[in-house]
Amino acid sequence: MEAILIDCVNHSLRHFMHRNAIFMCERLCAEFPSETNLQLLAGCYLQNNQAYSAYHILKGTQMAQSRYLFAISCFQMDLLNEAEAVLCPTNEPGLEVPNGAPGHYLLGLIYRYTDRRKSAIHHFKQALSIDPLFWAAYEELCILGAAEEATAVFDEAAAFCIQKQYMNHASASQNLSTSNEDRNLVSARNFGLEDGSPRQSKHPQVNNLRDIPGNYHGATTLGGPASQPSNGGLPNLSFYNTPSPMATQ
Repeated sequence: MEAILIDCVNHSLRHFMHRNAIFMCERLCAEFPSETNLQLLAGCYLQNNQAYSAYHILKGTQMAQSRYLFAISCFQMDLLNEAEAVLCPTNEPGLEVPNGAPGHYLLGLIYRYTDRRKSAIHHFKQALSIDPLFWAAYEELCILGAAEEATAVFDEAAAFCIQKQYMNHASASQNLSTSNEDRNLVSARNFGLEDGSPRQSKHPQVNNLRDIPGNYHGATTLGGPASQPSNGGLPNLSFYNTPSPMATQ
């Protein structure tokens, strides 16, 4: 039943039926309480412009994704000090910024809005080093007058970074598809359905919310024939060998 409710929530989110998604996800959390389900509910709230609701259900949670969503809630409510504290706690200096590139981008925004230019530049560069296609981070560097500091990101190493992300995404998508087929086949048998062919379902990420941080899309969402591997092989690296966006002198 938990899987069915999760599918229903994701289906509602895909079709922008946010109020329905919230209702079903609240039922999900009531019947199957877990921090992972709270993350899904927080995503529903954030997509429906209810940052205050996401803030209250995530306050005190510890998982990395929960911290990231909580920080977004704080950011949208202009609680920048609290957002910074959850992204990089002062009492745990070795703790990684949650959610990789988007987490560093969000932290960079917090530093920029609190007039800490050097720290903001550092985290925008960190976001680009993790994901060279994170264009919003490069735009922020341009705003801060530090675009030249990002040129090292747009070299041949970026192509291999993108290729690695593509391979990881393809592997994860294949595993998710296989898992969905198995689960849906079992569900069909349990409900006594005559049609044995499972439905294909997709589970989009919930953490890419609004435009903060940047309605982030990873390197693996490239469209068009050039980004697709041929005969099951790897994508052509020459496709990614684009010149630096820095203007040539």
